[in-house]
Amino acid sequence: MASKDLLDVVPREKTPIEIESLSTKFPIVDWKTVVLTETFMYYQVFRGDGSSKKYKILSEMLQDFDRMDVEQLFRLVKERYSSSAPEGFDLMLWGDLHTLFEPDEDDEIWKDQHEYNLLSWRLHDFCGIHILLMNNGLAIHMLTEKKYPLITRLLSKM
Repeated sequence: MASKDLLDVVPREKTPIEIESLSTKFPIVDWKTVVLTETFMYYQVFRGDGSSKKYKILSEMLQDFDRMDVEQLFRLVKERYSSSAPEGFDLMLWGDLHTLFEPDEDDEIWKDQHEYNLLSWRLHDFCGIHILLMNNGLAIHMLTEKKYPLITRLLSKM
């Protein structure tokens, strides 16, 4: 039996072709911080289709986000705080994203790393981000293709 016998050829002009993506992804269009108590809060991230999802920290977002999502969130956060300084929990998200995209060797996060003990290291390959979790609760997010000012001792533990 020839492979032609297994095919059913449908002429193009008789059947209109309607292509629909099985996985339509909507961009991030906004975010807000919802503070419930002094120690409990979440970030609510809104997509272009009107849906939203709640996250406690950036590391949680990375389980759902691809690189475009992370870049879009950074643009939105950067735009919101272009003329004012973030405060409270917004400062935490802004700081994580700022360290991720615009690392500064003079930042305290890099100066104090000799005091850190690395507990775990993860790679979210979907968005291309490493997460280093330190014993003091600090999480450092780093893009895979950028060079960060890590000391040799920390690099060897990775």
